[in-house]
Amino acid sequence: MNRFNVKYFVLLIIVIIIIALSALFAQLYSDKLPLNLTAIVSYVFMVLTASVLALFCIQKLLISTSLTDDSKAISVEELFSYTHDPTTNLPTAQQALRAFDVAIKADTGQRYAAVVFKPINFQQVNSLLGYHNSDLLLLQFAYCLQQRIEDNTSLLSFGVNPQPVRIARLQSLQFLVVYNLTDSRFDDKSMLNELCHQLADSVPDAMSFKSFSVNFELAFGVAISGENGDDFDEIIDHAGDALLKGLKTQQQINYFDNNSISYNQVQLARMEALRRDIKEEKLFCYLKPQVNINNHYIVGFQLKVHWYEHDSVKPLELSEFSELAEHSGELYFLTKYMLNKAFSTLDSLHRIGVHQRISVTLSSESLFEVDLVDYIEQQLKQFNIAGKYLMIELSEQVLLSASHRVKAIIDQLKSLDINISIANFSGSYEALRYVRKMAIHQLKINCQQLTNDSSNRVDKAITNALVTLTRSMKIPLVGTDIDRHEASEAFIAMGGELIQGNIIHPGVVPEEIEIWLEKWYLQHPASIPPEVRPSIY
Repeated sequence: MNRFNVKYFVLLIIVIIIIALSALFAQLYSDKLPLNLTAIVSYVFMVLTASVLALFCIQKLLISTSLTDDSKAISVEELFSYTHDPTTNLPTAQQALRAFDVAIKADTGQRYAAVVFKPINFQQVNSLLGYHNSDLLLLQFAYCLQQRIEDNTSLLSFGVNPQPVRIARLQSLQFLVVYNLTDSRFDDKSMLNELCHQLADSVPDAMSFKSFSVNFELAFGVAISGENGDDFDEIIDHAGDALLKGLKTQQQINYFDNNSISYNQVQLARMEALRRDIKEEKLFCYLKPQVNINNHYIVGFQLKVHWYEHDSVKPLELSEFSELAEHSGELYFLTKYMLNKAFSTLDSLHRIGVHQRISVTLSSESLFEVDLVDYIEQQLKQFNIAGKYLMIELSEQVLLSASHRVKAIIDQLKSLDINISIANFSGSYEALRYVRKMAIHQLKINCQQLTNDSSNRVDKAITNALVTLTRSMKIPLVGTDIDRHEASEAFIAMGGELIQGNIIHPGVVPEEIEIWLEKWYLQHPASIPPEVRPSIY
């Protein structure tokens, strides 16, 4: 109601009040009461009071109406910022959820497919341009996508305005489109594949910002309502899982597989079983001797661990369940368990006069923490063992992906006189650069496929080159997984000396290490260390 109408409305109310009061007084004083000065004053007072009260009530009504209108105006102005991502100006996941709920409730027979996608090479943009500049490039990226599919009526619109907005932004760099499959006359996957290719083609070959340009590559994860879930959150989560799996398997378009749900449940059950076995110390440790084949000298042992999952006959090695242990949060405790076993075994060996190294594997980069170094130092003092008798083994993959923090932890370990060994060494230039910089004490190569005939010439050539290379670098090279005499003969023919595998022993239980040493020294008396004869003799 505008002010002009309010003015006349107030006048009308006052006139009505005057007429009503006049009629009332006329009725009272016409026959029953005498008309005097008191009656006239009362009449005027009543008229003024009623007019003032009418003006006051109308003013309050106008003020509340004005405030309501202002609040409505503010909510409209802020609605866009509440429902849209500030970087790309696209609807947020919450706004997409509301739009999807409206579409689902409008017709229960609708079928939709959620397509979650992301630019897989955008991380380098953040590192090169910084987040502020990369956000501008991301805005350009979102604009190109929206312009290309704006007229595709099969896609759900997430916008609050009449103009359709068919893309929403999820967390991180993930985006969402929802495709209506209800009236599709073709195969679902063919239609969705066409949509994904359309989205991929909508991005220019080279998007530029100032003097920087980048070619965006998109990866897609797809989940279909009904088949892969019923509610919005479940479908979106499954599409995101499909995207992650596609990135892992390097597939541009990946569809959610319902079997992965049961697989995930199995994985969770395995994590719980492994966590329980680690806490109850039900894992089995054993030692793999490392021997110089020329003189049968024992140069050390590698501590390995087996996990018998659900009392299975064939155990799993550390490399087969370390990732599971890491995901369950028990890898650190597993490593401490292995270190405890190594130190107790070293203590037993020292008591009988045998001073050999034992290597323990750190299977993940996440283990390289200051707490682990402090724990090792504490154990060295507790058992009164020199650091040179402990060797930390890590794979070449962990070495190459090592951050500055990992390198700093390795330096701390070396400051305790602890040796470092690299397993599965490939001899690549990058690996050699790390070996030279970090002063590695031992290298290991897998000789499982090594033969003494003309087969596997490439593997033999690589192994031969590594033997020659490590000899020139004066770094001990251990051939591992030598389980056959044929592999042993081939390795020795190339100049290799240090071997580890079933040909020496499939694995000695730490509690029986003294018995095995006694048998070994009786069989090879020349290998008894001359400086300290073991007390078992």
